[in-house]
Amino acid sequence: MCAASIMIAMAAACVRELSFQFSTFQLVFFRSMVGVIILAPWMMRMAVQGRLRTSRMPMYLLRTSLSYTGMVCVFYGLSFMPIGEVYSLLFLVPMITIVLAVVILKERAGSHAWVACGVAFIGALVILRPGIIAFNLAAAAVLITAITYAATNICIKSLSRTDTPVQITVYGNLLALPLAFFPTIFVWKTPSFSDLPWILGLGLLQMLAGLFHAYSVRAADARVVQPFNFLRLPVSVLIAYLLFSELPTPWTWLGAGLIFVSSYYVLFKEGEVKKRN
Repeated sequence: MCAASIMIAMAAACVRELSFQFSTFQLVFFRSMVGVIILAPWMMRMAVQGRLRTSRMPMYLLRTSLSYTGMVCVFYGLSFMPIGEVYSLLFLVPMITIVLAVVILKERAGSHAWVACGVAFIGALVILRPGIIAFNLAAAAVLITAITYAATNICIKSLSRTDTPVQITVYGNLLALPLAFFPTIFVWKTPSFSDLPWILGLGLLQMLAGLFHAYSVRAADARVVQPFNFLRLPVSVLIAYLLFSELPTPWTWLGAGLIFVSSYYVLFKEGEVKKRN
């Protein structure tokens, strides 16, 4: 999980560097294209073996649409907001997932979960400080990302009941490429050779981060993984400072701490409930 956090932070730096020359849509296309190229040998082998068959294509299309929307929004946010603020707000994803699970999957959430959601919401307000600083489009985009990523988690939870994690990963990358390609046609700008390391880094780092994250979640309890997930913030802050001389405000640290503590509290309480059952 430490490796995944470091790679996600490094990928954010690639997005910021490339955003000075390319549109958000083209950045998402670069990320999807590199991911598909890297995964192509595994995709072809799975297709030959018949391991890509599924009866859940509508759910895959919904999941891909949500994740694509989230990626466009977070890349836009990384282009215009301090990197530390972006990742602080994305810590809201577990809390939003709880709300969506109750509404969509009809799951039950205890009082501790709703209290934690309230604390996380306060943390988001501390970071954004509406009425004190201007609430801009980039901040709205990051909040949309948190919602779409949470909805994506619900889709993955549904898909995992019938399909394997490998199928979910392959279809997620395969279906995203044509979706990312269409809007890129209208804003295409040919990259130079000096851009290629950043483009390759963006696609490779995000793909490897997803892979390492999946393995860590499967191998360890969520209560163990979540604290390492918080490493994204200090690592991204360090990289943003070294490359762009960018530092988050004390309000960002405070808000991120509130969101993280509330997320970990929910995981801790859920673990206690599972032990009793």
